[in-house]
Amino acid sequence: MPPDTERSETFGMRVAPARSGWKWLAEGLRLFRASPGRWTLLVVAYWLLIAIVNRIDYLGSIVVAICLPGFSASFMVVCDELLRGRPLRLAMLFAGFQGNPGTMVLLGVIYLLSMTAVLAISALADGGVLMSWLLLNKPPDESAIQEGKLSVSLLLAAVAATPMLMAFWFAPLLAKFEGMSAAKSLFYSFFACWRNWRALSVYGGAVAIFAMFIAMFVALFTVMSGGNPNAARGFMLAATIVMMPTLFGSFYAAFVEIFPRTEAPEAKREA
Repeated sequence: MPPDTERSETFGMRVAPARSGWKWLAEGLRLFRASPGRWTLLVVAYWLLIAIVNRIDYLGSIVVAICLPGFSASFMVVCDELLRGRPLRLAMLFAGFQGNPGTMVLLGVIYLLSMTAVLAISALADGGVLMSWLLLNKPPDESAIQEGKLSVSLLLAAVAATPMLMAFWFAPLLAKFEGMSAAKSLFYSFFACWRNWRALSVYGGAVAIFAMFIAMFVALFTVMSGGNPNAARGFMLAATIVMMPTLFGSFYAAFVEIFPRTEAPEAKREA
């Protein structure tokens, strides 16, 4: 165990130092650079699958929300396999559902109900404008924006969603790698985030700075292309393909530091 990492006996996890937040993001970027081509294939395949399912009216968005924890675990398996020096395969997109599909589906159902509760709370401020926007794809009208109702509801939703996000941050990983039940994984994830708020705060700042630099480069390349909208969309797509695997890799890096595993994979680069 690193000398600057405290172990919490109460929750069976480590309390990482604040500077680990930067290290997690750096490790996520390194994991992407280890196999950018196959990462891109997996990300694009995931997007296509989600887009197809979302085309199913009403039911599609529900299915996507329920499957989200399972897909999150799948990308963590990708990180784990990559560190072990094993080749990435398209089938890994469904690896998170293998072994404990019932737990992943249950986590997805709880996630869907939790998000619905958060949106219901936000409806107290805007009468359901935000809920209709996110669930029914109905854009807010100008009056809701001008009167500030949407801004208040967004702030209210953010506050209400914080404890929910803490509970789900590590839950799919704990269910997949540690075999925990849905309730136990949510419990451990919440208190792991609570005890590691310093490192997670630094991590949030690091992600914000990283996203800002990415946005600056996209804007620069767009200007250099003469403001071509197709070029702008292409640059944004490329930036997203870099960001998404990097974030997944950083989630995995945070997990293995806070919840040390008995058989930690050695960092290896894939040819």
